[in-house]
Amino acid sequence: MIRKLRLRFIISALLSILLVLSATIAAINVSNYLKSERETTRLLDKVVESERESIRRQNQGYWGDYYRGGGMGIPDETGHIYKESDPGKDDPRGQYFVAVYDTDGNSVYTNFHIISADKGSDQEMANEIYNGTVTSGVKDNYRYKKAHYKDVIKYQYSTNPMDPNAEMVEVEYPLEYTYVAFVDTTESMHGVTNYITNSIVVAVISYTVLAALIIISSHFVFKTSEESYRKQKAFITNASHELKTPLTIINTDLEILKMDNGDSEWTDSISDQVRRLTMMTNQLVTLSKLDEGNMKNYPFTTFSLSRLANESVDAFAPTFEKNGYTFTSDIDEDLDIKANQHLINELIYILLDNALKYTKEKGEVNLSVKKNKNRIEIKSSNDIEDDEIDVNQLFERFYRSPNTNKKEGSGIGLSIAKEIADLHKAKISAFIRDKKIHFVIVF
Repeated sequence: MIRKLRLRFIISALLSILLVLSATIAAINVSNYLKSERETTRLLDKVVESERESIRRQNQGYWGDYYRGGGMGIPDETGHIYKESDPGKDDPRGQYFVAVYDTDGNSVYTNFHIISADKGSDQEMANEIYNGTVTSGVKDNYRYKKAHYKDVIKYQYSTNPMDPNAEMVEVEYPLEYTYVAFVDTTESMHGVTNYITNSIVVAVISYTVLAALIIISSHFVFKTSEESYRKQKAFITNASHELKTPLTIINTDLEILKMDNGDSEWTDSISDQVRRLTMMTNQLVTLSKLDEGNMKNYPFTTFSLSRLANESVDAFAPTFEKNGYTFTSDIDEDLDIKANQHLINELIYILLDNALKYTKEKGEVNLSVKKNKNRIEIKSSNDIEDDEIDVNQLFERFYRSPNTNKKEGSGIGLSIAKEIADLHKAKISAFIRDKKIHFVIVF
C-alpha cells in the first residue's frame, strides 16, 4: 500500500511539475513571439512613415534633382522610379522594401532596401497585396502592411522672378499614394525558433533533474510511513494470532458450560460475540495481506466460476429461506475465469453474507454471474429498508450505515471485497434503485 502511495505521490508531483513547466515555457515563448510581432509591426510603421516623409520632402524642393536622376532615383522607360539602398546592419529598420502606387494603381516608386534574389517577384508580390483587400499579414518570409495616405504640399513662387518685390503666389499640390511595405522576418523568426528550442532543452533538463530528485526524496519521505505501516501490519497479524488462542479457550469453556448447564441467553450471547470476534480477526488478517498487493500470496489459476458460484448459492440458500427471504440466482454455465479461487469465493461470500445481514424482512435477494462480450460480471442485489446508505463510503473500512447498528458486522467485509477486486484489476461499484441496493463487479 505504501508503495502505491509513493508511486501516486511521484506521478502526481511529476505531472504537476510538467503542467507548471509546460505552462511557463508556453507563456514565455508566446510572449516572446508576440513581442517579435509587435517589433515587426513597429518597423513596418516606421518604414512606411520614412518613405512617406521622403516622398513629401523630395516633392517639396528637389524637382530638379528628380529629373537629373538624383533624389528619388532614375526613371525607366515606363516612368517607374527604382531606388536601391544598402541594407546595412546598422539600419534599425532591418531589411525591407516598399512599393508606392498612385491613384490610378500604377507603381510609381519602389525602394529595395533588402538583399533580394529576385526583385521582379518581389514587385509582383507587392502588386498582389495592393490589388487585394487584406491590409496586413504574413507572406513567405515577409510581414507586410498596406496603407493609403493623402498629403498636401504647398509651393510658393514669384510672379516675376526678376523683381524681388514681385508678388508671391502659393500653390497646393496634392499627393495621394498607397504604400505597400514589406519587412523580412527571417532573422526575427529564426531568433524565436532558437528561443523555443533552447527553452525546451532547458525545460527537459530541468524536468529530468527534478524527476530524479523527487524519486530519490520520496524514498526518504515515505521511509517513516513505510516503517510505521510495516509495524501496523505486524501488530495486526500478531494480535490476530494472539487472539485466536483465548478465543479458542473461551469457546471450549463455553461448550463445557453448555454441556453442564444447558443453553441459556447468556451462553448464546457469549457464543455470538466469540463468533463475531473470530470473524473480525480473520477479516483483519485477510485485509492486511491484501494491502500488501503481493500477487505471490494469491496465485491465479483457471477454474470454473460457474461451479464456484453455484456452490455458494447452495450453501446460502437454506439460510435465506430460513430467514424468510426470496433468493434467486442466474449463473451462466461453463464459465471459466483466471483468478485466485480462494479470493473469488471470499468475494461471493461477502456479497451474499452482506445481503443476509441487511435485507429487509421478507425481501428478495438475487445473485447473477454472466459473461458480457469479453467481460465477466458478478451482480448481487437485495431489498433494503435504509435508503440513507452512502454508497460512496460503502467500501471504506469500518463504515456502517447509521440505521444498521442493530445488525451484526464489523464494516470490513465490503472493504475486503474492494481489495479483492483491485487485486484482480476489476471494477466494483454500488448503487441504490427502487429500495434495492445493487453491487456490480466487472472483470
